[in-house]
Amino acid sequence: MTFADEGTKNQLSMSNKVTNKKNIEILKKNINKLSYEESISELEIILKNVQDENISLNKIQINYIKGHLLLKHCEELLQIVEQEINEINPEFLELD
Repeated sequence: MTFADEGTKNQLSMSNKVTNKKNIEILKKNINKLSYEESISELEIILKNVQDENISLNKIQINYIKGHLLLKHCEELLQIVEQEINEINPEFLELD
């Protein structure tokens, strides 16, 4: 297989697309729309994909970037909930 092979071109172009800052920003926007549960589900899918021994380097790169963004999103959602819990006034929780 030569470097000019069409399959190689497609893989290189996909790799460039994933690392393209503009595409990462689009991916971030899409991930930010997900709930915590949806994000965890996506992370589980990525974990299954990465465990595949026949995974291409391109897919490893895509999964790494997406997984990193999903994990960061989950952490941010957890911080928001933690902050909201800390702001709850214990007096509101008292039963009469």
